[in-house]
Amino acid sequence: MKDRRQRAILTLVATRPIHSQEELAALLERQGFATTQATVSRDIKELGLVKVPIKGDGDDDALFKYVVPSATASYVSRLHRVVAELVLSIAGSVNLIVLRTGPGSAQMVASAIDEANWPEIIGTVGGDDTILVIVSSAEQMPVIKQRFLDLKGTSAA
Repeated sequence: MKDRRQRAILTLVATRPIHSQEELAALLERQGFATTQATVSRDIKELGLVKVPIKGDGDDDALFKYVVPSATASYVSRLHRVVAELVLSIAGSVNLIVLRTGPGSAQMVASAIDEANWPEIIGTVGGDDTILVIVSSAEQMPVIKQRFLDLKGTSAA
């Protein structure tokens, strides 16, 4: 059970910004893991997760997220890298998100999104400079859009 929970933690941390132990515990509970704050804290320490700042609006209220301080490449870290470096704009409507990139970059970003295997995303269509991300429900779209904005390091527009 501990191994499964820790694998779930690594997946969660890699696929979305996790800002606190309480947030991580709530996400684990949604996946069926009964956890306590002490258990989550111990898991974070054993996994070697560290908190790093992410870009926020103000200087004093800088946001933080947990990351795995590892040089090993994974599809999820690839997603973070390509979104941060290549995505120019993010817009959403109903259950669709449109990501704009520079010319020739959309296929790479779409591939990284597909490989991340976010359960809320049905699929992507990548053109030359535009990616259409199809989200499973309209209710999930703002959450997924914010996840992309967090990966990009910008706040909601």
